Amino acid sequence: EEAGRVARLVLGPVLALGAAERHRLLDTVETWFAAGGSAEEAGRLLYCHANTVRYRLRKVEALTGRSLSAPQTVAELGLAVRAVRLEAAEE
Repeated sequence: EEAGRVARLVLGPVLALGAAERHRLLDTVETWFAAGGSAEEAGRLLYCHANTVRYRLRKVEALTGRSLSAPQTVAELGLAVRAVRLEAAEE
């Protein structure tokens, strides 16, 4: 229950997108984390150009009003994405 609240608080505008766009952005953020914050590595893992990864990350920033250059924001987004994944796994 708390995970869902955190996810909605941090990622509300992203979660309100259509399913395809929502999944694309969440997958990009999650892969960017797995790649240690490297857009190049995330692009390789996602089979897209690093600039595409950067564009998607900027879109997440614009939608959420949170900057991925701030450590606290990165932690919040990481927690929120994980919460979304946990919530989906419980359904």
